[in-house]
Amino acid sequence: GDGKRDHLTLVVAAPAAPAPMPAEPIDDAVLDALAQLQREGRPDIVNRVITLFLESAPALVMDLEEGVASGDLALLHRASHTLKSASANVGAAQLSARCEGLEAALRTGGVAEAPSRVQGIVETYRLVASALTAHLPAVA
Repeated sequence: GDGKRDHLTLVVAAPAAPAPMPAEPIDDAVLDALAQLQREGRPDIVNRVITLFLESAPALVMDLEEGVASGDLALLHRASHTLKSASANVGAAQLSARCEGLEAALRTGGVAEAPSRVQGIVETYRLVASALTAHLPAVA
């Protein structure tokens, strides 16, 4: 029974398969494209975009948590929309997609889903923030 042993090997190997979602919180291609716009003698564009995101995003994430807690749909919608664009600018495709999902749910009246969606956004944001922070040059 050779076939049986082969099957076992396959089962063991399966968990190593790549996840369908991009595992990387940041799409480097987006940051690389920004870097192409870099002009000689100008402040570093990529660092600036990342720094702006890291400065503005925490307030948006807090707005999302606040919006869920108070049931403030307008706040949820505004914060998810702003965070969606900001995320896309730094190549945080997964975070941007999650914000879009929340926006769509709010539009179709799927308010019940908001808490779990915001939770997902918060978790993804933490990964994105640490990945972006790692991109920045170490501050002496």
